[in-house]
Amino acid sequence: MCQGGTGRFMDENEQKQQLSIAYLHAVASAAGFACQAPEVDNDSVDRTVVARGWLHEKALFRSPKIDVQLKSIAREPLDQQETAFSFRLNRKNYDELRQPAHVPRLLVVLLLPRDSGQWLEQDHERMVTRYAAYYMSLAGMGDAPQKSKVPLELPRTNLLTVDALRRLMEQASRGVRRLQ
Repeated sequence: MCQGGTGRFMDENEQKQQLSIAYLHAVASAAGFACQAPEVDNDSVDRTVVARGWLHEKALFRSPKIDVQLKSIAREPLDQQETAFSFRLNRKNYDELRQPAHVPRLLVVLLLPRDSGQWLEQDHERMVTRYAAYYMSLAGMGDAPQKSKVPLELPRTNLLTVDALRRLMEQASRGVRRLQ
């Protein structure tokens, strides 16, 4: 945490938000993509992942993009038997992420330990974050019950890795709107 002069520490939700941004930036950078921040987040888009040029010979679109809504949750790590985890998304975000859009959209949820002292570990050789982020496309999903939070199940197989992000960007370059 950074504090200077008479400033204050970020609250835990602000810290989680910044860690989710850092996680996406790290994965995107390692994959060779840039992250852009919108001027205003009024459409459930926190960051846009952007490629440069043609990704492959079967691409329909040059310089594909993916819009990302970032969230985080503190919980126990996924155990080996868990094939998915539950996350409750604000209805506004759910409705905006499921609607047709020119640029494909993803929900990315960063799992963090309950103890904030375990979120990040570093020494001279490495920096480790715990635990990981998972993604889900809500494109085309139906109406949800009239509640303020919509329950979702994010599959364990949707781990946001460098390879996964490259695959998702290739899908976007081919015009796929529901990324998998």
